[in-house]
Amino acid sequence: MKIDRIMFPTDFSKYSSKARDYVIYLCKTLGSSAYILHAIEPIDYEDYDEEISRFYEGLESDIRNKLLEEKKFFEKEKIKVFANIIIGKRWKVINTYAREKEVDLIVMGTHGFKTSEGDITIGTTSHKVMFSSPCPLLIIRE
Repeated sequence: MKIDRIMFPTDFSKYSSKARDYVIYLCKTLGSSAYILHAIEPIDYEDYDEEISRFYEGLESDIRNKLLEEKKFFEKEKIKVFANIIIGKRWKVINTYAREKEVDLIVMGTHGFKTSEGDITIGTTSHKVMFSSPCPLLIIRE
């Protein structure tokens, strides 16, 4: 088995930063390429107007700058890296992108949401990807 393509979905949180360290290690060890992805969750709003369009343009510009910073971590380590921003339901975007790019492994962080009683809740992006991923998934906990 060869792991040539490792996908790193990021929300730029401290949880993603920890997962990034694993992705860099795996890419260097295995000689793999990295595919960084940020999915912008769409606003569920019937009257999509010019104001919302400008909001998304600004958001995409900010995210593009953050992605460039992420890419630098990989390029500094001499890892071949690709980066994309896609608007859509995060877990669906991650799975579709993984299929399209023929990704061999997804590595992502998790927030591990808990209720006020300390019970773990299901429904986070990482959990949804876990149950529907087209390839193996490594979830990095905090």
